[in-house]
Amino acid sequence: MSTEQLTKKFGVSGLKGGKAEEWLFNKLNTVYDEVIDLREDWKSQTDGIDFGIKKDSWYNAYYLDSKGNLNDGHFYLEFEKDYGPGWFWKSKSDRIYHVDVKNNVACWYSLPDMRKAISTLNCCIGPLNGGLCRVDAKDERFKDIIKWTY
Repeated sequence: MSTEQLTKKFGVSGLKGGKAEEWLFNKLNTVYDEVIDLREDWKSQTDGIDFGIKKDSWYNAYYLDSKGNLNDGHFYLEFEKDYGPGWFWKSKSDRIYHVDVKNNVACWYSLPDMRKAISTLNCCIGPLNGGLCRVDAKDERFKDIIKWTY
């Protein structure tokens, strides 16, 4: 979805997410041979996918979701919603990027690897708050999972 559509649908958080998607799209285009913009593809959006990335040396593309919720080295994982599992469990992305537009930084991880780590580690900071798990991206336990970029 465009930033305008996200803002209309989700208000301030939609605006923040839209700006993060725009920022990430521009950054990805400087690194990968091909960036597939799926923000207007309804099926991809329902699967939790914003972009595909490809390098000529890769056999397949990787699919990713952008989250504009990186703040001071922390981000949130949506474990649950009122009606069931949150995006962390439902997304069909290969990677998740958490973006901090203000500080021009992002981190990413393989979603299957993070799901495995979250399932085995007690790494949420505090209890679930509104179905969200707060994660310290600089926690030593994630040093081989979370990659910092840009």
